[in-house]
Amino acid sequence: MRELELLAKNHEKWIMLVKSLGCNENYAEDVVQDAYVRIWDYLQKGVNIDYGDDDVNEFYMYMTLRSIYFNSLKKKGLEIYEPANIESLNLTLSRLRDEYSDVEMEDAYVRLINKIFTEVNTWGFYHSNMFIAYFTSGHSLDKLSTETSIGRSSLYNSIRKYREVIQDLFDEDAQDFYNQDYNLIK
Repeated sequence: MRELELLAKNHEKWIMLVKSLGCNENYAEDVVQDAYVRIWDYLQKGVNIDYGDDDVNEFYMYMTLRSIYFNSLKKKGLEIYEPANIESLNLTLSRLRDEYSDVEMEDAYVRLINKIFTEVNTWGFYHSNMFIAYFTSGHSLDKLSTETSIGRSSLYNSIRKYREVIQDLFDEDAQDFYNQDYNLIK
């Protein structure tokens, strides 16, 4: 299937992403393989995960990997440290999502998250992976620096820049979401 071929092109990216959740190298490979099988099953049922000709929904893959990994930890009875939410970006979306259980709000939330991750996917391999690793893992700069062997000051400068870019591009949409003007988020 074309979608699986497109996902497989980023195999190393998926491994790195699972490792950023706290998984070791060998088990990360298993998690990614399980995700391929799960997505293949979904594709057989008619679920569409692509954005167009040569672009798949990377956020969907991220959520699949995250789900598989954390479910495996739960089955082992281990305590799970949930990754940081979008509130790390000072957009307060996660808090609002918990306060309201509205279908229109959920739809607006998904649109906003997809807009953010669509932008993140245009940043290139290093920057998109660092954004995902930092903002979804909840690790401190020191821990991330140790795990990735990237200097703390380099990480700090990159993460500061990521926050600025996201806030500049999506602050208006975040305010629309906060003000419950969901129809203004395209």
